[in-house]
Amino acid sequence: MVFREPGWTRRTPLDRSSCAASLGRGASGVVYQVYDAGHDRLLALKLYGGAAPAATGAIGRLKRDAQAAGALGHPNIAAVLAVGEHLGQPWVASELVEGVSLAQVARSRSPWPIESVLDVWRQLCEGLAHAHREGVLHLDLKPADVRVTPAGEVKVLDFGSWHLKALERQGPGPADNGLHYRAPEVVAGRRPDQRADVFAAAAIVFELVARCRAFPGETASDVMRALSRCEPEVHDLPPTPFSPGFERILARGLARSPEERHASFEEVHADLVQLVRDTAPRLRAAARAPERLLPEREGLVSALTRARAEERLDDALDVCEQLLTLDPQDVAAQCAVSEIESVLVERKVDALVGSALAHSADGELALAAEIAERVERLAPWSPRYLQLQVYLDEEKARIEADAMVATGRRHADEGRAWEARAAARNALALHPGHAPARKLLDELGPEEPSSPLVSVAPARAEPVVGVRPESAAEPALDRPRAPVDPRAAQAEAQSAAALRHFLADEHVRAREAVERALALDPSNRRALDLQKILRVLG
Repeated sequence: MVFREPGWTRRTPLDRSSCAASLGRGASGVVYQVYDAGHDRLLALKLYGGAAPAATGAIGRLKRDAQAAGALGHPNIAAVLAVGEHLGQPWVASELVEGVSLAQVARSRSPWPIESVLDVWRQLCEGLAHAHREGVLHLDLKPADVRVTPAGEVKVLDFGSWHLKALERQGPGPADNGLHYRAPEVVAGRRPDQRADVFAAAAIVFELVARCRAFPGETASDVMRALSRCEPEVHDLPPTPFSPGFERILARGLARSPEERHASFEEVHADLVQLVRDTAPRLRAAARAPERLLPEREGLVSALTRARAEERLDDALDVCEQLLTLDPQDVAAQCAVSEIESVLVERKVDALVGSALAHSADGELALAAEIAERVERLAPWSPRYLQLQVYLDEEKARIEADAMVATGRRHADEGRAWEARAAARNALALHPGHAPARKLLDELGPEEPSSPLVSVAPARAEPVVGVRPESAAEPALDRPRAPVDPRAAQAEAQSAAALRHFLADEHVRAREAVERALALDPSNRRALDLQKILRVLG
């Protein structure tokens, strides 16, 4: 992909002569890291995909809102630096914000201290209140659109994308992640105002504290039903030093009726400031930790250092939890949790991707695709997942193209040259550059003028998922069958059962099936691979 903006290329910060992978992929588009040579800086460029020609007006409004957001100049709003179009699709280039998104924080194993949540909410209020005063609404605010820098500064991203989202029809399929945070009046199709953003911010804060969504649901219909009928149980949240005032503010922000919510982010901000003032005396008293806790903390820090050095990461996380129990504001422990969890996720992703590639090499694309779905649930923004998905798509297309070429060769053997050519062309349409298809066309030679001008639609001649590519060209009956070892066959059955349990998140049963498979056949490759993955997952 080439963007026409002068001096812009997709680059990595360390090696500016090579292209970087996308930073992430969402429902509305792909975010790339680009290098602006004119200003010697890195930018985040979001290319919005899937906009139909009829969406020209929405694209124009997206660009105007993004430009308006770029002119806001507020520290809590990511600066928008340029807006344009590429092949009819809009793009927005903004400052590259380091740090973590609130979506990552919500998925983290350790909850955030309530003080950190309140500080994020405060900064959200300040940034969005400024945007509203300038006439700019967000209307699609979700955890992935809020990033927290290493210095603790909150940045709101992705203004203007609501105009494209408004064109989407919510059906019975899986819910778009942003739907969980949309105000009821937005879902109902009524004209929204700034109180819709107040609702979205409160829904994000609820998730940070409760460790679950305020309005859960697997499908769009489920989420819309929850938004229109349910009230989140804010008073059942874990108590904090700020209870019950915190819960009262949150309940008002999540009110179904806009008239019952805060009228503006200035009102939310004022309530939060008053809450902190009222709670400050109790917090100061609690901060005076007795001296007897210091030796205990020193021992835990030493235990954490040893566990990390010995690669006992699960033990290290347990020690971090003990440190955070002693002091919820322990920044070093919070950073250690984030770093350890990132390493564990990377290891799990590597193990799962390796397993998916192994099954794909065996022709078992259906199993490989199921494992890829597991990787997506674990780390949807991982470059390894995106590369795996591209590989599996290409492998599926190649296998189907192999089957089409095999069909074409049968047609050629039967003297039906035009049908053979059609099969080869269909294979090339499905998998451009498919060498066997080109070879078949070369063997058939130029098409005769008398050949029927019939367009044959691509068809899957045989079921190809789970079948080795060569089996499409060679009948299985022509091959000599090797004698089957009963114990090896039983081991294969047990390893297949183990994989089914694993994909269903039944790890205990998966381990038992792996042990049975290896007892029957210690060299069973699939059981050994799955055993390694289960060890990594713990």
